Amino acid sequence: MYTGEITLLIVAYTMISIAIFLEIICYKKNLETLETIGLTISLLLLIVALTISPLLGNSSENTNIFTLLAMVLVGLTTPLNSLSERQHSINPIWKKVLVGLSIVLFLAVIAGHFLNLRDVFQYIVAFFLGTSLILSMVFIRLTKPKKNVEYREKTERIFGVALIALIVLPLIINFAFDPEQSNRIINITTPILFILLAGTKIWEDLQRLSLFNNIIEPKEQHFKNFALTEREKEIAIVLTKGLTYKQISEELHISMPTVKTHASNIYKKCGVKSRSELTALLIN
Repeated sequence: MYTGEITLLIVAYTMISIAIFLEIICYKKNLETLETIGLTISLLLLIVALTISPLLGNSSENTNIFTLLAMVLVGLTTPLNSLSERQHSINPIWKKVLVGLSIVLFLAVIAGHFLNLRDVFQYIVAFFLGTSLILSMVFIRLTKPKKNVEYREKTERIFGVALIALIVLPLIINFAFDPEQSNRIINITTPILFILLAGTKIWEDLQRLSLFNNIIEPKEQHFKNFALTEREKEIAIVLTKGLTYKQISEELHISMPTVKTHASNIYKKCGVKSRSELTALLIN
């Protein structure tokens, strides 16, 4: 592996780790979902698996299994993340089916490793990942984003195309045609792709965490647009700060049922379903 490739990998690992750290902070503040964190972690595992393979050597029996398992995780977390960020009416049972299928495939890959069936599962996993990414892109194209992720709609579509073009296609080439050439492509394009992804995520999360702006308050115009009463405005502000219903009740000296009633009315007027959506709507 060349010095330039190693440098890119170090930068990519560092930036993705920072992105995951910030996502966890955002999650604690109700600004991020577990599905997004899971997707980022699975992508980190994938790049680690892709880059340690050459270091282990082609003769190592463990070279492929790490990559295959990481591919299964990405194939699972990508549609789960899309489902959590889009407006849809898909029956929740399909999410359970996807999780169940992924678990079965994950265990099958491990069993196939010990039964010397890795070659067979390479094609199955590649098909699973490719299908998952393509269907996720189609799903994104046919649905509208939830209000709290509208701002990154274009970025995610570009990343989805880049992910297929720069990782999935080389992986298919690797399994079907020229392993040496595709490994070279992956070693160069994979770190660059993840550096761009991580950089975008870091910038977005820094903005959301107000690290560049000391104070970010809900915009006054939004309250007028959604016809919030003064009490609803007051509660909306503390909701965006991450306070629990109990804390809001104690701070504003009103009962818990009253807080919940006001919160429900605020969600309805603003057309959102969660605190994170409300926060994004009122602050952005």
